[in-house]
Amino acid sequence: MARIIAVNRKYLTLTLSMLLVCFLGIAGVTVWKTANASATKTNLVPEVKMLGVSVEPSSFTQDLTYGSVTLKGSQIINSKNFDLIVTVQNTTGQKMTNIPVELEVTLVGDESKKVSKLGNLPSLDPGATARVAFRQVKALGDAQGKSATAGQHKISLRVKPNAAGGVNQATDATFFFNVDTSVKAPASATPKTN
Repeated sequence: MARIIAVNRKYLTLTLSMLLVCFLGIAGVTVWKTANASATKTNLVPEVKMLGVSVEPSSFTQDLTYGSVTLKGSQIINSKNFDLIVTVQNTTGQKMTNIPVELEVTLVGDESKKVSKLGNLPSLDPGATARVAFRQVKALGDAQGKSATAGQHKISLRVKPNAAGGVNQATDATFFFNVDTSVKAPASATPKTN
């Protein structure tokens, strides 16, 4: 004797739809994890690593108070003209040539005020370090002891790709500082002369 099984199409459609949504969700998460893992592996160490930035005259860290606003641990430059020296390192096993390094200084809150300079490293051996100096960078604003925002600057440093010279990756770093010519450098920040 044959049995007839009746299936309600409404429940079958809902069950199949839920299984499809679960399958698509699992597939999406798997693809996202795979893409994220491969991106993390390739970007662990940049080809040209920025080791540090120094400022001449020396910058220093200090709390600043403007009216009722206190900026804790502000990086301060107390000169309207300064030099920025960037130290970079070749982390690859090949020699690099004609490495473009770009400096961009903007006044925080006023993107129309911008200074850009381009530097170039002629060559950099594997594992070697070098310095790129950007001389006589002009401050775009000065807090002058009165404004919490008038002297805030953003510095962006970029090593641009140059496939012909062996640089395939772009590397960038950003940091902020305040220009306030009314602040005196602490004794420990001023260079000693003999």
